[in-house]
Amino acid sequence: MRKTLIPVVLLCIAASVLGAGKEPRTGRSRQAPKAPAAATPAPEVAPATPATAPAPSPAPAEEPATASGPKGPIAISVVDVRDNPLAARVEFQGVGRPVVVEVPNGKLETTIPVGTYKAYVYAYEEGLPLLIGVHDVSVASGKPASVSESLLEGTSGKRLLREFDRDFDLAIDRVELAVGTDPADPTSIPGRSRLSFPEPVIAKKRNWYRGELHAQSKYGRGKESVRELVKRAEALGLDFLAICDPNTLAAAQDPEFKSSSVVLIPAMAWGDDKNGYALIYGPKTMPERAETVTQAQAVARLVQAQGGVFAAAHPCFPGMSWQWGVRYINAVEVWTREWNRVPPIQLAMLQDALQLRTRDGGLVHSIAAAANTGGLSANGQAALFWDYETLRGVKIAPIAGSMTGSPTVPMAEPVTYVMAEEKSVRGILDGIRAGRTYVSSSINGPNIAFEADAMRDNRVDVSMGGAVPVGVETRFTAAVSNALGKKIEIIRNGRPMGTFIVGTNKGYVVEFTEKPEAYSVYRLRVGEPAGKDGYGPTRVLAMSSPIYAQDIIILTRGMTPNDVWLKVQDEQDIKSGDVPPPVYATGITESKGDGDAPVWVQIDKNATPMIPQQRGSGPNIPFDNPKAFEMRPPTVPSQPQRR
Repeated sequence: MRKTLIPVVLLCIAASVLGAGKEPRTGRSRQAPKAPAAATPAPEVAPATPATAPAPSPAPAEEPATASGPKGPIAISVVDVRDNPLAARVEFQGVGRPVVVEVPNGKLETTIPVGTYKAYVYAYEEGLPLLIGVHDVSVASGKPASVSESLLEGTSGKRLLREFDRDFDLAIDRVELAVGTDPADPTSIPGRSRLSFPEPVIAKKRNWYRGELHAQSKYGRGKESVRELVKRAEALGLDFLAICDPNTLAAAQDPEFKSSSVVLIPAMAWGDDKNGYALIYGPKTMPERAETVTQAQAVARLVQAQGGVFAAAHPCFPGMSWQWGVRYINAVEVWTREWNRVPPIQLAMLQDALQLRTRDGGLVHSIAAAANTGGLSANGQAALFWDYETLRGVKIAPIAGSMTGSPTVPMAEPVTYVMAEEKSVRGILDGIRAGRTYVSSSINGPNIAFEADAMRDNRVDVSMGGAVPVGVETRFTAAVSNALGKKIEIIRNGRPMGTFIVGTNKGYVVEFTEKPEAYSVYRLRVGEPAGKDGYGPTRVLAMSSPIYAQDIIILTRGMTPNDVWLKVQDEQDIKSGDVPPPVYATGITESKGDGDAPVWVQIDKNATPMIPQQRGSGPNIPFDNPKAFEMRPPTVPSQPQRR
């Protein structure tokens, strides 16, 4: 492998290069899990009387408001076409709160409050509830009622039930067509209300935008009103703000959630202290609560299908560390509050399932490997967790947040920068989903740029979040400003490959050439010695999203991701003689040349199995890959250097 690292001081190109600131199928079991908690309003849970063999009662819920009212009997039967019982749940929607009935054995006799309902019948597949039928039912005292569903889809052949749900909204297509929702629109879901928030375009300009992605209001754990938080963001000159209160979108529904200069992103912190929190940005339906990893992955997948972002929040914070085990997320909050001030977590703080080891004693899960690394702050462990996940082949953007909820906690310290096509909710979220981010200590902290020229034509082919081809000599350019005397590190696969002291505050550039011979992850880090206070040896001041090296196909103009998918699929069929798991093109970057200049098409075998549509063409509809979970390496890679 050949590489050269050349520090170059360029005083006059900072504005143009940096763009800093505002300008420049394993099983088929359908066993029912523990009854999941529902989104607000809280459901009633009916008492269960088994129609067949005795079974445990559903998990207790809060006392129903109408528990003292009259009730009527109802018999529930959920089977496949061969009359095999299916683990199921039925949600009865009428006046007031929904009534949820778990049917673990497929058949059940119970009582629910008298009334007229829409009965939404869900069958469990590997712990995931999918809507398979909707029925009108009237329940009266002393008059038996029934709900009966016989399922055809997914009960024979090799197709899973969830493969009949093309838009990932957990409702199979047949049901959506029957009730009048759109089976190709993940925001159109039977029994769920579509959320609508104003999304003005404040500026139609491609630029680096900066903002706060984790504030808290009085609707959650903060002390400030929505208006006060918005005013603070405006006074700082931020471009975007997300208020993330636990399990509520009340801040985004507040009448004062408005600004003419700051993009206000509808958001929430989803989860709980036991399993950790996800930051959900831009949901189009209210995210439901989850009790299992499978259910959490379904929430993440639906948010992504709706064009939103699902990010792991402060994954290594004590008392609320990330334990969901969700495979496909868009981002990780690698930096929360001050870098060195938050204490780390210990391996023993994680659930037993996350402490799984291989035969040779290695930890299987990335979060466990991070938690088992001492001498770091919680943020240092979070960055280590992020490193491990990107080395597994998952494309995850780094984001940061202050968790400010009062003026005593500075807003946008740390701050997230996003390269967006426009200054709008859609623009910012698309930028995060594409991995075009970097994080810095504050709006006055270091600004960084990271680019690559894979065609060696002195033009930028990709920047942060992009990919260059394996086996091609590539020139990388790293640049930093506002970092005089600080240390800039070029990091490959979690380990520094070059360290330089920044000699100017206006524009310090490092160029290096390398021919990656295997999948690799390159990123930048700016820091300084931490001193005696806090945790960890280094105080990080800025970090970039990676540039990846991986298999890439070069095609001529006019090809689409679907064309590439078909081409790769055909080639694999020929080579293997069998039908392989699908491989997906995850993006196209056209070079700036004229005529028949090539197009870089990223073929990603490990990341989220989806083909993003062109920006602005509507919802991002992922195409399912049932075997995607089999493609990831079983253990974490060698440990990166400590931060």
